[in-house]
Amino acid sequence: MNITIIGVPYDLDQPYVGKGKAPDALLDRGLAQRLGELGYTTVLAEMIDLPEGDDELVARIGRLMNKVGYEVARSRAAGFFPLLVGGDCLVSLGAVSGLLDPLNTAVAWIDAHGDFNTPETTISGYLGGMPLACLVGRGLSQLREHCKLVTPVPEQNIALIGARDLDPAEEQLLLGSSVALVRGPELERDSATLDRALQNLAGLPQLYLHVDIDVLDPVEAPGVDYPAGGGLSLAALTQIVERAVGLGNIAALAITAVNPEKDVDQRTVSAALTVIDAALARVMNH
Repeated sequence: MNITIIGVPYDLDQPYVGKGKAPDALLDRGLAQRLGELGYTTVLAEMIDLPEGDDELVARIGRLMNKVGYEVARSRAAGFFPLLVGGDCLVSLGAVSGLLDPLNTAVAWIDAHGDFNTPETTISGYLGGMPLACLVGRGLSQLREHCKLVTPVPEQNIALIGARDLDPAEEQLLLGSSVALVRGPELERDSATLDRALQNLAGLPQLYLHVDIDVLDPVEAPGVDYPAGGGLSLAALTQIVERAVGLGNIAALAITAVNPEKDVDQRTVSAALTVIDAALARVMNH
């Protein structure tokens, strides 16, 4: 099987700082070689570059994610599986745009946070806390248009897994939505909740699997910008990822939110590599 590694070395619109250092860090730790050992023929897409410009932030990020979408679509047209390495969670907008069929795309979003804020609910104003809401058509319509993602993903196509740090207004939006919310503590108490959420995604033609590494407990993944205690173990996360891949319809995978500048003993980079191994080994063997 062929795979394209699509590196997005940006933290919002800033290149090679913070989370933008993750693609190089993962490649330096042998990402391509590990995929080769799994049996993949690996191609490294040229690191996506955003030309300098005076556009406002939303427009700049939109242009960047439009490029991400182009690389995803090109990869799939060539028969390659796209592995996106962020960067922040905004890469999801480019990934889903590049899958070309949002109405028939399932999204398994594994994250400590909801990323379901809108410009009206956000406390911080941070765009990286809004991409899942944007994907389903709640706010930031101009950003979706820049990404060529004019049609939102239906809320019932989404499972948010592992969330444990939600803003109050964001939580109310989620509870009033059709998104399947499987909170972090529920995963330990009742695996049936996860099974139901994943099965709802199984009947759709394609799945985008999104893993924000901060879903892990900070002890296992200290290299993140927004750590939240009480997270998943690496073993639990790999099992969830394997179950999502086991649905049989995965079309793209993204690993996001690794910040090498805050990593300790490269634990977070190592954890991200383990998650990628688990997911793609299951893809290969499925």
